[in-house]
Amino acid sequence: MIKSGDPIFQKYYGDPKYELTLKFYTLVRRYLTPGSRVLNLGAGSGDGTPWGIRRGEATELVGADVDAAVMENRDVDRAILLSGDTLPFDDETFDLAFSDYVVEHVERPEVFLREVYRVLKPGGAYVFRTPNQYHYVALVARATPHWFHKLVANRMRGLAAEAYEPFPTYYRMNTRGEVHRLAVSCGFSRVDIEMLEGFPAYLMFNSLPFLAGMAYERLVNSSQSLGSLRANIVAVLVR
Repeated sequence: MIKSGDPIFQKYYGDPKYELTLKFYTLVRRYLTPGSRVLNLGAGSGDGTPWGIRRGEATELVGADVDAAVMENRDVDRAILLSGDTLPFDDETFDLAFSDYVVEHVERPEVFLREVYRVLKPGGAYVFRTPNQYHYVALVARATPHWFHKLVANRMRGLAAEAYEPFPTYYRMNTRGEVHRLAVSCGFSRVDIEMLEGFPAYLMFNSLPFLAGMAYERLVNSSQSLGSLRANIVAVLVR
């Protein structure tokens, strides 16, 4: 098992530029002001990432999720348990919404995006990060049954097998082209998309897969023409 403190990891990935979670939340904060009302879609129970958005950074931070664990989330001012396709908020409620690895689990992405658009104020932004379906991790995930994900997903990330229950994935808004198409069809006026590849987190269970993943990372980061093969889609959709 490769760990972040190991010499091999520090040698190749010690630079903060490879910490994509930090990069994502830095981007989210560009659209955040102390007076903002903010919606964390897919907030979960609060995962403890040191870079996450927490209450006190905005006028109100609402956490919403289909998982009842959201009711235990202490990072938000208010927690909402979602049910069905409709978000339980008035039109033009939020200045900012964000989701971190959530939209791959959305079964009806156009319905979902129309709801996000509805609850955002004019000029408000929806910022999200999601896997690219053309990356090797997503390709394997799509080709394997859900029981397999439950068996190996936590272990491959160095977590206890019972750490959390993986949600079903659909990957219906998980290419750069599909994000752009759906965002425009839902009325967003600006769509910014960046493709990012960081360290091979899913291959840290063994040094040989880790080195293979590192070779892939170096290759796809070597040229913008290979951006469509990078692991992460990071999008900003502005109403």
